[in-house]
Amino acid sequence: MTTQPLVLPPQATQVGLAVDVVAFAMDAGKLQVLLVKRGELPHARVWAMPGGFVQPGEELHEAALRELRTETSVHLEPRHLEQFYTFGQVGRDPRGRIVSVAHLAVLPHGAARVVPGGHTLGAEWHSAHQPPPLAFDHQQILNRALGRLQVRLEYANLALEFLPDSFTLPELQVVYEAIQNRKLDKRNFRKRLLSQGVLTPCGERRIGVGRPAQLYRRAKNARVAAL
Repeated sequence: MTTQPLVLPPQATQVGLAVDVVAFAMDAGKLQVLLVKRGELPHARVWAMPGGFVQPGEELHEAALRELRTETSVHLEPRHLEQFYTFGQVGRDPRGRIVSVAHLAVLPHGAARVVPGGHTLGAEWHSAHQPPPLAFDHQQILNRALGRLQVRLEYANLALEFLPDSFTLPELQVVYEAIQNRKLDKRNFRKRLLSQGVLTPCGERRIGVGRPAQLYRRAKNARVAAL
């Protein structure tokens, strides 16, 4: 059977395909999001998510990584990268009909040093819960990314991606509290986490102020669950 070429009707709208990256990291007990200051119209000199148009023949995750590295000079490999939503509302971009596939990224422990690249005027880490005014619909994108991140705490092991290979339960609780933006009961948190079987003791303790704390690591069979 001969395959007929796809013929678009005359009134078909030309649509641009883009990616935006919501990159999170923990720093000093706070959840941070990586933003860039735009150097071009529209929304020049306004903070936004790293992102841009997908190139011909480029996979979406490749475009997300390219834009993240080009605009922020971050060359660390994300510990987690996933597509989490597609934003295609009419009028979201004054340049035309542009659909953006948003990606959620978790960068290694500690907010990595960033510098502006490409056409950006700045690249900085900001509070994920109290960011500056954002361009386009990027506040909506950030809100949905935070919601996704909070869901992943309950049904996956994504919190572990924010920590080094070994960590204490108080350090893990800080990650949960930073993402959920609220305090948690220490005893209930510890009981729930240890009952899930995702952690295993390292057999070592971290010595600091007060009583030495037991170190844990991810159990061998514990991986970030896909939703």
